[in-house]
Amino acid sequence: MHRFFVDPQDIINQQVHFSQAESRHIERVMRLRSGDTVVVFDGSGWEYQVELLEKASSALVGQIISREYQDRESPFKLALVQGIAKGEKMDTIIQKAVEAGIDSIYPLLTERTVVQLAGQKSQQKQERWQTISRQACKQCRRNRVPFVSPPLEFASFLEQHQGQPILMLYESEQECTLRQVLKKDLLARQIQPWYLMVGPEGGFSEAEAAMARQKGAILVSLGPRILRTETAGLLAAGIILYEFGDLG
Repeated sequence: MHRFFVDPQDIINQQVHFSQAESRHIERVMRLRSGDTVVVFDGSGWEYQVELLEKASSALVGQIISREYQDRESPFKLALVQGIAKGEKMDTIIQKAVEAGIDSIYPLLTERTVVQLAGQKSQQKQERWQTISRQACKQCRRNRVPFVSPPLEFASFLEQHQGQPILMLYESEQECTLRQVLKKDLLARQIQPWYLMVGPEGGFSEAEAAMARQKGAILVSLGPRILRTETAGLLAAGIILYEFGDLG
């Protein structure tokens, strides 16, 4: 059954009021009509069976038939702190991270970030990425939409999250691997979320690695091969959520 998002404030008196964008998608793309039944989620965990009503304005309205609280979240909270990647890579990373079960996403401006974001452009990107997160929830049947933070400077993120469990993927790390962290409990599982930091194309600089270590982050390697930014974080997230979450 087709799934659509409605903001909780647009659910009034047992009816859902679709946004104009969702209304266009329902009518023009999915070709649904009055009397058809769809699934609606509101981003807070609630899922609704809804019958579409006759269109009375520019936006569609539906009558709630039933509702149920469906928790499809991972029991282990893992946040992705992703160095902003070029082109459409960042869109793909956010989409796949939501599908995998990531709790929240923090786009990161680093020394080697190529994409320049400031002011209105930064806000527009954040809004686009939040939309991608919401759209991914439609497909993967999550009922809570992961938050996508506005882009943060590397030093600001570390300052704001000092003392919290941070894992940095760093290809020059020679001693510690992700496997060791998970097997030897080098980070406390009861403190959540964990923050998984991934560099952009080119990775993190030596200065950034030193700063992260000084702020208490654990630097880890994923092995002898160098992975692309769009591969490394999702692979590491999958491993962590397999061990502690609901994957597998």
